[in-house]
Parts: sequence; C-alpha cells; structure tokens
Amino acid sequence: MNPDQIETLAPSQPHRIVDLAIVEADRKGYVKTYIILPSTIYGLASNKLVDLGIQNPHSIQIPALIDVSLNRGQGGMVGEGKNIWPNVHIDDSTEVLVTCLGPAHAYASGGLLHRP
Repeated sequence: MNPDQIETLAPSQPHRIVDLAIVEADRKGYVKTYIILPSTIYGLASNKLVDLGIQNPHSIQIPALIDVSLNRGQGGMVGEGKNIWPNVHIDDSTEVLVTCLGPAHAYASGGLLHRP
C-alpha cells in the first residue's frame, strides 16, 4: 500500500479530476476526505440496492477483460507485464468503506464523535 502513489496519476486519468477537487477541498479545510482506490473488485454484491434493481451485482471489469481477450484471440499485457493490479473481494472492500465511513456517520448523527 502506497498512499503517495495517487500523486503520480496524471490529471487526464479517469476520475482523477474529481480526486484533485476532493483533495483540494480537504486541503482548504472544507471537508475531511479519504480516497479509496480499489482495483478490480470481484464477487457478487448483495444489498438493498441490488434487491431494488438499482445496483448491478456483478463486476463489469472482469467480463470486459474476458470479452476483449476473446475478441483478440489472446490475453492482453501492458508493457513488459510488470504492472501491479491487485484484486479485492467485494466484502473486503465493503469492510474498508464501513471502517472509514462509520465514524463520519456517527459524527453526523450526533454519536460519540460528535462535537458541538
């Protein structure tokens, strides 16, 4: 894990312009932020949004990579293949989000962390 690695992303990268605005708002003291960058999330989502048909329960990354590989007749590789692309199970990524957002929710709800 390398939190400074996000600083190496060019502003042209997907979502990076949003990251930069969020970091700037944090720097100026408007909001306390955390940026979580999971890579490929695998596993089936199961929650109220899935039950209501609002959220897709399946990964879109893995099927897309498979389709590209099948259409090309081979798997792909970036550069020399030395890149790092970690995978995380949906339950583990959810645990990270709950850990980060739980205190914020408690604060907003007037919980133990709330300071008037």
